Amino acid sequence: MDPTLKRLAAREAILGAARELIRRNGAAGTSIADVIARSGTSAGAIYHHFGSKERLVLEVGRSVMAAPLTMIMGTSDGLSPAELFDAAFAQVSADEGTAELLLQVWAGAKSDPRLLALLLQEGGLVKGRIVGFIGVWCAEHAPHADPDALASVLMSLITGYAVQRGLGVQVDPVTYRAHAVRLLEAALTEPAPHEPSLHEAALHAVAAGGYSPPDARRAR
Repeated sequence: MDPTLKRLAAREAILGAARELIRRNGAAGTSIADVIARSGTSAGAIYHHFGSKERLVLEVGRSVMAAPLTMIMGTSDGLSPAELFDAAFAQVSADEGTAELLLQVWAGAKSDPRLLALLLQEGGLVKGRIVGFIGVWCAEHAPHADPDALASVLMSLITGYAVQRGLGVQVDPVTYRAHAVRLLEAALTEPAPHEPSLHEAALHAVAAGGYSPPDARRAR
């Protein structure tokens, strides 16, 4: 076999074994020795391709969440935030094990600060790509919208579904999908003029010196 193809095959074997083991045993319950035994590779191959166990776990999470999103954004120009969510949701919900695997990766970060730091960094990078992607659409179709806020909502909707499904909560994907799309579409509607809310009125009163928060009144 060609050396390049051999290396690629080894990398895929390692990732496939790690996915299976993490989904079943969790990130903390999966060792490098387990991955070696399952994949039929070696410690040298694992560290060559991934550098550490934490980066291997990160790549497992990336392969089922970030990679599909990046592929969608790279091949589908002009999607609205709701359409991007719809495409990403289809990817996450297509395989029943995806949600469980993502939950195991996130759970593993709870007890591993290095993995947590890597996941947070990756999450920031993914969000940045989403902001840039939907920002182009918003500039043309909804200039009043905040791409950063929309990206946060979109990611929360995807991860929220994954967490519920991973925990075994009975979630109707059709209903969840429809409500999420409507939520994102509603967020793009330009707000109409409105009366100040109670919170806004309180802030104005504080600025005018006519209102003191309860803690401040007690301190006087």
